[in-house]
Amino acid sequence: MTVSLFDFLKKKTETELTPKQKIRRLVDYMPDFYTTDIHFKNCNDFLEHREWGLALDSLVELASDSEHYFAEDFWLGLANAADKMEMTEQAKFCRQQIDRNLKDIKFKTSFGWTTVKFDDTHFQHHISEKLKEEWATNRRAEDNVLRLINQNGVHLKSHGRSGFIYCVDKGRVAEIEFELGMKGLITYFDRVEYWVLPTKKTITKEEKEKLKQQLNDWSDRTKNALDFD
Repeated sequence: MTVSLFDFLKKKTETELTPKQKIRRLVDYMPDFYTTDIHFKNCNDFLEHREWGLALDSLVELASDSEHYFAEDFWLGLANAADKMEMTEQAKFCRQQIDRNLKDIKFKTSFGWTTVKFDDTHFQHHISEKLKEEWATNRRAEDNVLRLINQNGVHLKSHGRSGFIYCVDKGRVAEIEFELGMKGLITYFDRVEYWVLPTKKTITKEEKEKLKQQLNDWSDRTKNALDFD
């Protein structure tokens, strides 16, 4: 199997991270579902007081108590940190969880995700908000959204059978996800809560009504039928 230079350097960089850096990275990419957990709070307290071993123990307890399936990279990161701190039993336990994942759910959970198993065919996932924001940033770059920020109006960016509608108003950008339906574009307008650029800011009720009218006007003008969720 060919390993790219980027993958090699990435693995090398991750290997060189200190235990503090490894644990902090796992904390930063923890799904919001777990951030109110007492073990998560304890982990942050221990990090603040430079108690790296106790911070690691807290993350292990969080994952174990939840009985959810945390990503292989989560457990490998903890195992490598434990190795560097000579926490032999913790390192062994973390690597055992990787085998548990493959045995119980039979697929790999991506970094920043966790898996909840209901039965052999039904699963739920929790995803890191930081990871979602990174996806959004990459998607906006691909859609050249910054070039639209001074172009008031409605801009459609399609990615196959789905995509985003970007509404620009006085340098502010709101985005509405859509997918192709039988009668037009199914828009998930109810999910829109914020102006996403240039900074994240709550959209008022009046502003949202204006956005909907803007979309309806665009729909009439371009003959793109819209189905509001």
